[in-house]
Amino acid sequence: MRTISSLLAAAALTLAFSGSAPAQDVPLHVSQPAAQTDANSSVQPPARSQSAQTTARDNLVVMNPAPMSLGELARLARAKKASQAKSVKIFDDENMPHAPLSSGAKAPEFAGQSSSSGGKVTLLDFWATWCGPCRHALPGLKQLQAVYGADKVEVISISEDEDEGTWQSFVAQNQMNWTQRIDSDHQMMRQYGASALPTYVLIGKDGNVVQQYVGDDPGEPILERMGPDLKRSLDGNS
Repeated sequence: MRTISSLLAAAALTLAFSGSAPAQDVPLHVSQPAAQTDANSSVQPPARSQSAQTTARDNLVVMNPAPMSLGELARLARAKKASQAKSVKIFDDENMPHAPLSSGAKAPEFAGQSSSSGGKVTLLDFWATWCGPCRHALPGLKQLQAVYGADKVEVISISEDEDEGTWQSFVAQNQMNWTQRIDSDHQMMRQYGASALPTYVLIGKDGNVVQQYVGDDPGEPILERMGPDLKRSLDGNS
């Protein structure tokens, strides 16, 4: 019996030693795989070949902008229209006896008023109290008159109102404290070939027309609009 027990014990020891052997065969100094580098070193991705880059670039898809809706097109049209000069037409081609005066033409005199204004630059402002664009342009006209003053630029507003009382009341209420004229029969307007309100006529020191500007531009006050021409006229280069 003891002999059998001894044999069983010997067999168990043999199995135990043979099972632990493979684990001891792994060396302790084996290096880590190349992908697991030191924490302080950077891992560079594999370089892409030139052909791969070209193929990727060639496969890019360029998206065309989405078509505009009708609402967006309408908004753009309104914005463009709002930026255009606005005016009120009072003469058409059939009852207009004179074409607009061209640059360099002699400005006609009216009602005893000399167009040369004693060697000063003159700005004629054809307007009316019932003209919406004229009323909108009034602050810009006041700005021009305040910046230059009557000693440099003489502003003459020529009203096309038929009711003199309405005209006088409007001028007083809005403190239009520069030269005012009324042209109820539109004779002066015809002389200058103006057909819409407001119309501005810039006259140089020599009494010749420098430029004519029709309508009120909401995005550009009259001072900015005629700035270059006005400067040349004041310098005597008109």
